[in-house]
Amino acid sequence: MALSVETPSPATDTDAIHADRPTPPPSPKPARPRKSQAERMLDATLRFLSSVKVGVFLLAVLIVASVLGTVIIQKGTSGFTEYYASLLPAERELYEFLGLLDIYHTRWFNLLLLTVSLNIVLASIDYFPAAWRYVRKPVVKINQAFVSRQPFQHVAYVTEAETAVQALKARAAQELRPLAHRWLPISAVYRVVETVNPRDGSTTILTEAHAWNRLTAYAVHAALLTIFGGALVGGLFGHKGTVRMVPGQSANTFVSFGAPDEPAQEFAMPFTLACTDIEQNLLDPRKPDLSASNTLDWHTRAIIRDEQRGVEVPAHIHLNHPFDYRGYRFFQASFDNFGSARTVNIELRPAGSPTGTDYLIGREPTDIPGLGRVRLADFIPDVTFQGGRLGSASGEYRRPVAILDVLGDNPRQLYAFPAEALETIGNAPFLKAKTEVGDMRLVMTDFEKVSSGHILQVQYDPGVAAVYLGSAMLIVALWLVFFFAHQRLWLYLEPLPDGHIRISLAGHTNRNRQAFEKRFQSVVAALPAAPGREFPPDSQPSATD
Repeated sequence: MALSVETPSPATDTDAIHADRPTPPPSPKPARPRKSQAERMLDATLRFLSSVKVGVFLLAVLIVASVLGTVIIQKGTSGFTEYYASLLPAERELYEFLGLLDIYHTRWFNLLLLTVSLNIVLASIDYFPAAWRYVRKPVVKINQAFVSRQPFQHVAYVTEAETAVQALKARAAQELRPLAHRWLPISAVYRVVETVNPRDGSTTILTEAHAWNRLTAYAVHAALLTIFGGALVGGLFGHKGTVRMVPGQSANTFVSFGAPDEPAQEFAMPFTLACTDIEQNLLDPRKPDLSASNTLDWHTRAIIRDEQRGVEVPAHIHLNHPFDYRGYRFFQASFDNFGSARTVNIELRPAGSPTGTDYLIGREPTDIPGLGRVRLADFIPDVTFQGGRLGSASGEYRRPVAILDVLGDNPRQLYAFPAEALETIGNAPFLKAKTEVGDMRLVMTDFEKVSSGHILQVQYDPGVAAVYLGSAMLIVALWLVFFFAHQRLWLYLEPLPDGHIRISLAGHTNRNRQAFEKRFQSVVAALPAAPGREFPPDSQPSATD
């Protein structure tokens, strides 16, 4: 840097005239305009809403509300009517006042979602610039004061630094350079920056890995915002209810039941759900018990007929295996406690013969020689006769009868009773034509028990895709947060007046300090034990945590 000297010029008359005048004071800096009361209130409100403590509190409230929505049976779900009837009048009033019977559709829950989301956005705006500086502007010039503030330190004195520096740089690269840097050779993954300070001749060598880890918190924020956005859309536009599935019947609506004094709500589906079959896997099929204690699984098979898209999609819904289509989710909720049959075993017995040919008949037509195509049309568990018509006295298997449809050019209906029932009612004139085919009699020998219908829970949630996406993002973001760390190692070289060179090592990591300490000590151990290396008594090598 050149030093320039300016020679003073002689005074002029004008200078003499103005010499006795006082020098005007420097003009003051313009004062910042004071904020108005409204601006100060707005700043205070934004600071409050962006507070981390407020965010943690709101998130805790949101978790508690979600737990209550899971524990308390909600409107529109199977079993809500029975649950509502079991509540005390005071409990009903309290739950209704707080909206606990339909939490996800209440205004306060949606407002809570918006407030938590706003807190995350404001906090991200406040803290993101500082985190971005770690990535864009690393600390490449340090001094002894900076070294003393780091959790990991080591100081050594040498007369020849080149060999020691090369060994330290090689070991630092070995310890800190991630494998991913081979495929992602970018500075945010790994970098080495060497800087010389011309003022004192010192040199700083920064070795840094995973600086991007400072931004993973904002990936968590983005995932949470995605989840909350999907939940908000589902709460505002989603519905849930139940639909009863009976083989041979179709439905394009589902019903949501509220309190007894509230009318049921019916919601249309953009497709038709046609039930083709229901099945109940019983623990002991010999028992007439259809309760859950005697059941392994419930199966509902249906065809989704979507005229808008011109497709037919088979659907199989059973326990713990829901079916999703166009934002609608169907899963098993309950069943009718009324006996029916999925298939029946029929024998065609010649008159006077105790045995005959056995056929298994279900809801799909079966070919029977001499009779044609036959299918199971209906099943009555406890038959009664009222004016020549069949009815059921109860849903229990007491006097069962299978009603069969004979298809073809001459369609008709036939009845199949157990052998013991035919002995008592088989001679009734109005039944003989229904139980006999020529000289053959229809006898039901067995049947597969099943309830008369299944109740499916229907949940329409247009935001569920966003919730799933946000959940996947959250898993990945948390994995990046906790399984990686931003690691920095500084090598600071200072020439001393006595000819020695002071080598200071400083290290810092934002998490997993124990693993980094091992790496730091490994780098320290790479200092060559050269004869010229000296350690003054007050600077023996050390590493502090």
